[in-house]
Amino acid sequence: MAPPIVTRFFISFEQNKWFGFLAFLTALGISGVVAMQPTPPPPPSTYKAIGQLTFRKPPPAFTSTGTQLQAQGRSISKGMLLSEQVLRGVMDQLKLDIAEVRDIRDRNLKIVFPGQEEEEDKDKDTNQAQSQVIILEYTDKQSPTRSTLILGTLMKEMVNYSRWLNTSELRSRIEGLSTRLSQVQQDLTTAENRFYRYISKEGSDLLAIQDGSLFSGITNAQQQQRTLQLRLQEVEGRINSLREQLGLNPRQAYTSVALSADPILANLRARIAGIELELERRQLDLKPEHPVIVKLLKEKKVGESLLKKRAQELIGAQNLTPLPLEQIRQDSSLDPQRQQLANQLLALETQQQGLVKQLQSVVDTEKKLREQYEKFPDKQLQQAQLVQAVEFQRIVYQNILTALVDAQSAEAETVGSLTIALPATYQPSRPYTPEPKNRLLIILAGGGIGIVAAAGVILLLALIDDRLHTPEELREAMSGQEIPLLGQLPFIYNSLLREDESPILLEGDGSDLSFYERFRSNIRRLTPDTSNVILITSISNEEGKSTTAYNLAIASAHAGKRTLLMEADLRAPSKAKWLDVTQDPEADLEPLRYYGDRGSSIQLVPSVTNLYILPSPGPQRQAAAIIESSELQLVLKDARGRFDLVIIDSPSLSRSNDALLLEPLTDGVILVTRPGYTRSSLLNETINQFTEAEVPVIGGVINGVEGLVPPTPSRSALDLESEEKIEQEELQEVTFN
Repeated sequence: MAPPIVTRFFISFEQNKWFGFLAFLTALGISGVVAMQPTPPPPPSTYKAIGQLTFRKPPPAFTSTGTQLQAQGRSISKGMLLSEQVLRGVMDQLKLDIAEVRDIRDRNLKIVFPGQEEEEDKDKDTNQAQSQVIILEYTDKQSPTRSTLILGTLMKEMVNYSRWLNTSELRSRIEGLSTRLSQVQQDLTTAENRFYRYISKEGSDLLAIQDGSLFSGITNAQQQQRTLQLRLQEVEGRINSLREQLGLNPRQAYTSVALSADPILANLRARIAGIELELERRQLDLKPEHPVIVKLLKEKKVGESLLKKRAQELIGAQNLTPLPLEQIRQDSSLDPQRQQLANQLLALETQQQGLVKQLQSVVDTEKKLREQYEKFPDKQLQQAQLVQAVEFQRIVYQNILTALVDAQSAEAETVGSLTIALPATYQPSRPYTPEPKNRLLIILAGGGIGIVAAAGVILLLALIDDRLHTPEELREAMSGQEIPLLGQLPFIYNSLLREDESPILLEGDGSDLSFYERFRSNIRRLTPDTSNVILITSISNEEGKSTTAYNLAIASAHAGKRTLLMEADLRAPSKAKWLDVTQDPEADLEPLRYYGDRGSSIQLVPSVTNLYILPSPGPQRQAAAIIESSELQLVLKDARGRFDLVIIDSPSLSRSNDALLLEPLTDGVILVTRPGYTRSSLLNETINQFTEAEVPVIGGVINGVEGLVPPTPSRSALDLESEEKIEQEELQEVTFN
């Protein structure tokens, strides 16, 4: 038997052979196009010029700067030889444009340093010369004269640049030191000015601390505070004495003085008193509603209102809250002696406020003097720091001045490092000989590549296809999930060729029916005798679950078992016409009534003895509600007692979950698979869901297997039942293979 990968390859070849053929033609076409390409023309002629530069050691230097520059000058790099100044000099002398100069630098010029191989990386500029000779090779496409001219000009510019480089570094160093010297001189001047400004600003404070005048100021301020505090205590004592005599505070005293001294307020108060006296006299003889009494009350009210307004005018700026009438009359009745005491109280309060301000001013002065005294260490430290900054800038200035003098002396002893050892010389190149092209070999190679590509495409499509194409793959998949294999069922041709023909096995189909008889026998061995209600479902619609259910029911009836076939697919029309059974035309209108009338809904199949069928009233919109109805449950409960075997044909799991709703009413589930249609991922996912939900799975069956040979065509169903014990070992081998 061929390995599964080979089988899948041939199945994929039958299904995807046109893709492989297209890949083969593509590879063959590409090889043909390559083979028919004409022989490439000879490359354009090139002219190579070679020259050599000598790197010489500079003479001994007598300055430290010259010694450092010579140590740097003992090494040279490609970036130094092809600097911007060298390229610009060549471009100006030979009147070249920027693109030509870039080609010279990046493509046409090779520099070989001594002791190294020729460069392959044009951007690498860290190659260091280890000896005296540097080889330069330049390739030009126009003429040998031009190649030698460009290379010779390059070498001269490199020599001139070497001489300029040594002196320019010294000049740049001298210029940098001069610039730095001026900056340091400015920094030194700035540090000195900062020190002088600090001495000008803080010198008096520092001198005051040093000669003791600041300490004397602090002592005098403290003495003034004690004097002012004594005077303040004296004034406060007099204020308290006057407050006890008057019974007023300074604000109340001010109000009383202001109200008592006003003549208008005194007239209004006297007028109100006269009205009150007259009113009290009249009230003895007259009633309250008498016009005279009413007039006097009005005059009193007007007088009191004027009294309040006048009092508010006098004290409104100091007291925003209006005073009561009784308080106004009381405060405005001070005698001259009490007014004199109140004026003294106000004067003492003014004197007290002045003394408080003087005391606060002296306290602030003492605080400032103390702060200056406390800052003396910080100011001394800041003065020392400024002195150190001035000394540091003087040292830096002296060092830079020394380095500038050394660099100026080294400028006189610097010379160039490169000389021309071999002028630019033209070197002839070898003639070009094209290689012949073998077109037949190219086409054959393209054909071989096309065959490999076609096989790879077909194999790739076979690997990414997760369908299980062979019964062996389905058997391994179920065995890996510990699902028993109940049997392999044959491929019924008329179920695919003609949709109007019945796919069930009636009379004359005994050779194929024997597989279903063995399938039924295996179910009986794996389930107890009480398990007589089984559910048949599949993952997709094209795996033949209905055909399996119908033919299993026929095989059970032929075995003498009273069998009921129940169509539970309420989302599709009934297939009862396959058994020549007519469905109730009103079943789809009232499905619950249809299931409730079990006597008329369950019908006897005329062509098969012991076989009954409960046709589906579908298609129904509320299929799940009907499945969960009590009428359908009573039908199954009644069928469990009346029939030896009840087979329920449920919808596929890819369409709905109706099979999972029916499963609690059954004794187990049988999963139908089919080679070429069942997908490995969906099969494993379904079995895992069954395992997690603890759904009892009786086993699986492989449907639509081609080329099956009936095991014993002459034996009937009754003979198979009598040989159950003999075939027990064969069943175990088939189940767990």
